[in-house]
Amino acid sequence: MRRIAALFGLVAALALVPGVALAARPVAGCPADTSGYFLVGQQTWWDRTVAGFEAEGIPVYVGGDPNLGFTAAFDAFAADAGYGNGQGLYDYVWVTQWQGIDKNGDLMVCMKDRPHTPGNPAYFFNGVDNTSK
Repeated sequence: MRRIAALFGLVAALALVPGVALAARPVAGCPADTSGYFLVGQQTWWDRTVAGFEAEGIPVYVGGDPNLGFTAAFDAFAADAGYGNGQGLYDYVWVTQWQGIDKNGDLMVCMKDRPHTPGNPAYFFNGVDNTSK
């Protein structure tokens, strides 16, 4: 009986300690501000990717308008990279890449700009799930 009472007391004491939670979901957020990560949604991730391609001289949309489709230059870049065409690269970034980062499926991730160098083009970013503190 004493063992059960002691065990119950230990469990009760742990429940009162701040920061101790059993089977709780991690709090969503990015690593510390000094890490350079910031919270983005799926559309922002794509928009920043498009801006990166354009910074590298690869226009993505005809006339800059998504409603007009992908440019021949973007289609050619995507084909050369092994995605078939612009739609294939779009699908990779929007679906496959995103799902690989957004582990908890809440449609938010933490993004970090990488240094722009010859070996590190402007369309490369770091990304971690927003529960990766």
